[in-house]
Amino acid sequence: MPKKRRPARRKPPRTTSPDTLTRRHADYQRLCNNDRLVEEFSEEGAQWLLDEYQGPLNVAEFKLEQAIRRDSFMMDNPFAGPTACTARQIGQMIDTTLRFIAEAAGQAGKLTANQAREVEELLSNPLELAENEADVVREAHEEGVLLLNHRNLWAFA
Repeated sequence: MPKKRRPARRKPPRTTSPDTLTRRHADYQRLCNNDRLVEEFSEEGAQWLLDEYQGPLNVAEFKLEQAIRRDSFMMDNPFAGPTACTARQIGQMIDTTLRFIAEAAGQAGKLTANQAREVEELLSNPLELAENEADVVREAHEEGVLLLNHRNLWAFA
């Protein structure tokens, strides 16, 4: 008697965005030990971070601050493998991407008058990275643009 074939199992469509999946990384759920924070940043630095984050840091935020302090982010580059970047380089990539998106949307005629004015302002004022490279990276992380992924490398969402 011939065996009955089972129908092929289909994967259900993904119902969550990549950002949501990345934020499930265990380091976003676990809190950083205060002793580890003090050991890495000194008591004064640890207190500044606790104030800056308005409470305890999770492990991903701790790793972000380590990378800022060392000015070295191991980025997950799917074409070349892990690549080291500085905070300035990350800021420049974000600025370039924003400019490209804004220009493309403007050329496609997809912007309202208010959006067009905002794009014009953006294009005339590049990110001022000379003084606030760390703040640009922190804000990118806070907004979900720069995330720690499942390989413990930084990636753009």
